[in-house]
Amino acid sequence: MIDKKVLILIGGHLATAPRVQKEAAALKKAGATVIVRGTWRDSALAAEDVALANSIGVDFSAVVDIRQGKNFSVRLRQKIASLLFSKLGWVTPRVFGLGAPELLKEAKRIKADVTMVHSEAGLWVASKLLGKGYRIGVDFEDWFSQDLPERDRKFRPVHKIQQLERHLLRKADCCLATTLAMSEALAKDAGVTRLPTVIPNCFPFSEREHAVLGERDSKLKGVVSFYWFSQTIGPDRGLETLAQALLLLEGHWQLIIRGNLRGYGDWYARTFSSAIRTRVHLATVVTNNELLARTMSHDVGLALEIPYCISRDVTATNKIFEYLRGGLAVIATNTKGQVEVMSRCGEAGITISENSPAELAKAMQVYISQSELLELSKREAVTVARQIWSWENHEKSLVGAIYAALNAN
Repeated sequence: MIDKKVLILIGGHLATAPRVQKEAAALKKAGATVIVRGTWRDSALAAEDVALANSIGVDFSAVVDIRQGKNFSVRLRQKIASLLFSKLGWVTPRVFGLGAPELLKEAKRIKADVTMVHSEAGLWVASKLLGKGYRIGVDFEDWFSQDLPERDRKFRPVHKIQQLERHLLRKADCCLATTLAMSEALAKDAGVTRLPTVIPNCFPFSEREHAVLGERDSKLKGVVSFYWFSQTIGPDRGLETLAQALLLLEGHWQLIIRGNLRGYGDWYARTFSSAIRTRVHLATVVTNNELLARTMSHDVGLALEIPYCISRDVTATNKIFEYLRGGLAVIATNTKGQVEVMSRCGEAGITISENSPAELAKAMQVYISQSELLELSKREAVTVARQIWSWENHEKSLVGAIYAALNAN
């Protein structure tokens, strides 16, 4: 990859794109010049973006900055595009995502050896670049056309996104996916035999040695600490089932929920009964660098994904891999993607059905009541995180797939 220029296009902040951070770092380590372009909405995240880019050693900037009322004209055009689609069904470039035309213009200016895209706006950009002879790679972090709850899909040009996906799965120089289940489903939908390369959402295991010295979450002595994290605390994330399961538990336990509750305060009060709320603790979002140390403070990680859409069923999010890396026993719902991961995890956790408070409570009670099994699962989690689900074991496949794209006929 020495002397090769790789451009990575994302739909937002680098700080909230851990997969992009790992991809950029791996390509940089392989000798490539790595350029990342995104968009800015939040000032605190923008500062984190700059710090991350400097630490990785990549060139990052935002093609559109709408922080604190900036770029009114771009925001207005974005709003008009959304209205034209919702009212008339007109599909214009901006309906795919913030900054789509600006990302295309920047990609043409940079003229990278290969351009990787990670979002719906990126799909549109990639299709335009392919027509101009650019080398293109698509990282299907999600199955974009099959993502989000049904109620939100009506605001997206789903049919057009699916057309772009199928076209790129046939024509792009490389495609990546998060699980084998997603890879096979994407290929089948596009009618192609070439499977996207599977690059799981795992993390560098080596970072554990630094996390040992990091700031930990508080933990009550003698209790089993259950842990759940995401960017947002709210509905459709398995927390309703969790709240009901907590009422069935016996013994000493606590629950830490990490995320942003903004806008869902009333929902939280309705969902988590006052009878158990003293044992449920809300924790604020922390940076990616802080997250592992916080995770290692707990005993059992809860990966309660609900397959409310096809994408959510076939993927495995970073949550389950972070729990394993942190040395937590895992309770995971049986989505296709999570079953794929857990099938290789031995005694590290328990797989359950989604939307079953009784089944979830039973699994949680096992770890409350059987301390020896809990310790066995925690040890096994560290083992499989190191031997199977570490980023160190998969980054060569990532670099290899992009290197092959650079040399494709």
